[in-house]
Amino acid sequence: MSDTYLPGSGFDTYEQQDKVLVGLCGGTGCKAAVRILQQQGFAVMGAVVRLCTDDPVVDAAKEAAKALGIECITLNASELASQLAEETAAPADLRFPALLAAADRLGIQYIATGHRARVETGADGVHVLCPAEIADESARLAALPQETLGRLILPLGDFSPEDVAEMAAE
Repeated sequence: MSDTYLPGSGFDTYEQQDKVLVGLCGGTGCKAAVRILQQQGFAVMGAVVRLCTDDPVVDAAKEAAKALGIECITLNASELASQLAEETAAPADLRFPALLAAADRLGIQYIATGHRARVETGADGVHVLCPAEIADESARLAALPQETLGRLILPLGDFSPEDVAEMAAE
């Protein structure tokens, strides 16, 4: 596998945007996503969403960010959980609203994750989630609102699990 992971300049879709907030969990997918985004020329900042007080994901994400040489902030989702519980009866994944709120506060247009899927925009402006060739957990992303899909970058959609593991290990 070569050092160039994506064809083209990487700016075809994102115009002049140079910053992206990446949701980190410490896994190989988020590490590979950071590397790809950096190669595309994005300034990458990490964020981990704390869902409970003793969340082991926070430490893993901080270690991954340090290894990748990026800053990582911790987002506490407890307040957001209370707000969403009042607004809807259905349970929601708190990571995306927390990432979007943090990106807005930081003046960052896009968020990204290590999910292996793609978001495509049709001629009608509607954003559609396209799952990866090999099944992963992206099926739950299909329920995300259009506003979220329009700001979501999923750089791993065209890669096999082996490619992702190799990129994360480098």
